[in-house]
Amino acid sequence: MAKAPIHRWILLFALSAASCTQRHHAPVASSLPPPVRPEVLHTGRLWLAFEGHTPDTQCVRPAQARALCFEQVREALAQALGRGLWPAFPEVAVKEHGDELAPGDYLLWVQLGLEAQPPEGAWPGWSAAARGRWQLIRDGFPVAGETVYSRSRSDFAYGRSLGVGAGEVLDAISVRIASVLGGLPESQPQLAIPLPPVETGAPQSTTEPELAARR
Repeated sequence: MAKAPIHRWILLFALSAASCTQRHHAPVASSLPPPVRPEVLHTGRLWLAFEGHTPDTQCVRPAQARALCFEQVREALAQALGRGLWPAFPEVAVKEHGDELAPGDYLLWVQLGLEAQPPEGAWPGWSAAARGRWQLIRDGFPVAGETVYSRSRSDFAYGRSLGVGAGEVLDAISVRIASVLGGLPESQPQLAIPLPPVETGAPQSTTEPELAARR
């Protein structure tokens, strides 16, 4: 078999490199803010529903800029929500295909879209923003919900670093959701089962021979 000319391999390498640089990749990560102290302890499990509402990879292309793809969005959102909501619920989990809700379980679906905002005025940095809505459902009935919007500080260069800004806005929205859900009244409280009584008495004295034997 005849070998391809060296200039052909150089051309293929150049085309491959060009195709890999047509967009920026910005992984999104949660900085795990401290959990919000709940006002109410709830009895049902809380399922997080993202599939069909919040894409895991979200690509944007501002005017005169290369495409930018926010990646690992669901993982960052799940970490931030889980961190903020676990004190108020006995269990927080991401709902996967096939998971079934038990009576009394909560379902929180979140729809968020990420944006890259260009510099404004004399400030040179870019910022990340997220807008969308969320709703809490229990046994098929809506419990709470609202639309949300948050924008990060304008300190980022366009590209990978905007993933940090996106993580900031996801954390901010997650803290907001946790603060609302933590104050919702519990409609199905469970009465605590009392523990059995404990009888107490003075400790028994230990003789010198027994102490020597233990040594």
